Amino acid sequence: MYAWFKKKKLTINDQLNNLQSVGIRLKDHINLEEYLDFEKRDYEEKPYFLLLMELGSEIQIENNAFVSASNDVWYFDTECIEGHGDYVRVIERIRELIKAEIEIDNINDYVDIEEEVVNITFTVNGNGYKYDLGINDDWIDKEIFRIFSMLLMEYGSKKRFFYSEIDQSLLLVLVEKEQNINLNKLLNIFIPAYLEEK
Repeated sequence: MYAWFKKKKLTINDQLNNLQSVGIRLKDHINLEEYLDFEKRDYEEKPYFLLLMELGSEIQIENNAFVSASNDVWYFDTECIEGHGDYVRVIERIRELIKAEIEIDNINDYVDIEEEVVNITFTVNGNGYKYDLGINDDWIDKEIFRIFSMLLMEYGSKKRFFYSEIDQSLLLVLVEKEQNINLNKLLNIFIPAYLEEK
């Protein structure tokens, strides 16, 4: 009797198209439906949320290599900092996300949890940077995403990082600053990594 009042469910393709409209794209050579972790109806019942998690995760392709499904999203466990090299790996993933915007090279870190000393060094378009980061056991310091949002702004990019904390994981997206409003119309969970920017 009331069937016409039911909200139309968004298919996975509908969701992908809407995400593409705000700048979040699936890599060209990947058919995501081959790698979905849930039933299709789950993605329709929780539109964008589960799909963004999939887009931000690594998938295993034919030759057993692991690749990210998108260069606009990263979904990862924030308990990932235990020693030297861990922030290097984080920055290497950030570099993959923002390689079309700025060039990051010469990445190094120093991570000593017991001595409570953590710093990162790298170059952006040939200019050197060094930052101290905070320590909270083996949790990543989200300040790192604020740093790179500031650098994106400094070097003239329109893109910024936005994130949502999901249990002990982080769902991080890279979109143009003005698109954050449209992104949150699709899924209203994201906050800017660089809150102070006007």
